[in-house]
Amino acid sequence: MSRLNELLHQAGSIGRNGDGSITRVGFSREYFQALEFFKGKMEELGMDVETDPVGNLHGVLPGSDPQAGSIVIGSHLDTVIRGGLYDGMLGVAGAIEAAARLREEGRRLRHSLEIWGFNMEESSVLGGTFGSRCVTGKIDPDVPGYKEKLEKFGLSPEIVRSVRRDLEDYKCYLEYHIEQGGRLDASGTDIGVVSGIVSVVRYDVTARGMSNHAGTTMMDSRKDALTGMAKLIVGAEKRARELNDTLVFTVGKISVLPGQENVIPGQAEATFEMRHMDKTMTDQLFADIKRMAEEIPDCIFEFSNSAAKYSTPCDPRLIRLIDQVCEKKNIRHVIMPSGAFHDANPMAQAGVPIGMIFVPSVKGISHQGEEYTAPHHVDLGADVLYETVLELDEKGLEQMGAAAAAIK
Repeated sequence: MSRLNELLHQAGSIGRNGDGSITRVGFSREYFQALEFFKGKMEELGMDVETDPVGNLHGVLPGSDPQAGSIVIGSHLDTVIRGGLYDGMLGVAGAIEAAARLREEGRRLRHSLEIWGFNMEESSVLGGTFGSRCVTGKIDPDVPGYKEKLEKFGLSPEIVRSVRRDLEDYKCYLEYHIEQGGRLDASGTDIGVVSGIVSVVRYDVTARGMSNHAGTTMMDSRKDALTGMAKLIVGAEKRARELNDTLVFTVGKISVLPGQENVIPGQAEATFEMRHMDKTMTDQLFADIKRMAEEIPDCIFEFSNSAAKYSTPCDPRLIRLIDQVCEKKNIRHVIMPSGAFHDANPMAQAGVPIGMIFVPSVKGISHQGEEYTAPHHVDLGADVLYETVLELDEKGLEQMGAAAAAIK
C-alpha cells in the first residue's frame, strides 16, 4: 500500500461505524480527532500549523521567495452521516502527500505551499462550505436567526468575522477530489479536469388542495394536494431528461399535511432542485415546471426560491495546465463539470483562481459507506496534483496567459 493510501486508511478509522461507513460531522469529537491526526502529520513535515476558531486546519510550508505568494491546496475533513472514506479526506491527504514528496525530493518551492482542511463543508444548519466561507468572508453572520445557530456550536458573529483571511497572496487554489458521480468510472477515464462547478437552484414548492374524508369523498370530487404534487414531479423529471443530458432534477424532500392515512392531503410541500452549468437550462426547466403546474387540476401551486448558487468556472489557465500535465503523462482524461459543490466555490467567489482534479468513484457511489476509489487512482490523482504544483511554482500562474482550454 502506498504512503498516501495508508494515510487515508489510518484517517478513515476515525469515526468508523460498525457497517464500515464513517460519521465525522463538523464540530464533532470525531471531527477534531481527525483534525489532530492531520495536524500531527503536517507538523512532522515541518509545516507551520494552526487551527482557527471555527475548526479549520491550516498549514504553511514557506517558500524561498516571500514575494511570490502562495499555492493553496485544500478540501474538507468532515463527512455526511454514514459517509465514505474519500469525500473531502482525499483532498487533504493528497495535499499532505504533495508536501511529503517535496521534502522527500529535497525541493523547496519558490511559492509558499498552504494546505487547508476545512470544517463543515457538508450541509448543516450553518450552511454548506461553512469553514471555507468563513475564511473567504463569504458568510454574513448578522442574518436574522444566524447568531442563534452559531451559538449551538459555541460560536458568535464576532468569531466568524475574525476568521476571514486576506487572500491577496493566494495565487491559486487547487482541490483534489473524487468525482462523486459515475462518468469517469463508466468510461474508463482516469482523471477529470474540472471545467467548473454547476449551478444549484432550489425552489420550495407548495401544492394546495382540500383535506377531506378518505372514505366518503369520491375520486371525481377530490382535490388531493399530494396527487397534484406527484404529477408535477413526474412531469418535471421527464422534462429535465428532454432538455439536456447533463441537466439534473431532484426532489429529495417532501411532506404532507395533515399526514393521516384516512385524510386526503390538503397540502403537500417539496423542494425542487436543479443543477447545470448553464443558467439558461435551469431557467428553462423552471419555466416549464410553472407551466405544467398551471395545467394540473384541483391544486394551486406556490413557488419560493430558496437557493440560487450559480455556476463557478475554473480558471482557464489552470484547466489547461492540468490538461497538459495529463497529456505529458499519457493519462486518459477528460475536461468535465462538477455536479457537486466544493470548498473551491467560496475561493472562486473571493477572486482566487481555482482548479480541480477528479478521480473516479467506482459505480458513481458517494456519500455512503460503499464509496470507493481504487488505490492506483488515489495515487494517480496525487501525481497529477504534485506535477501541477511544480509547474505552477516554476512558471507562475500570471505568466501562463489567459487562453481558455479547449473543452473535450
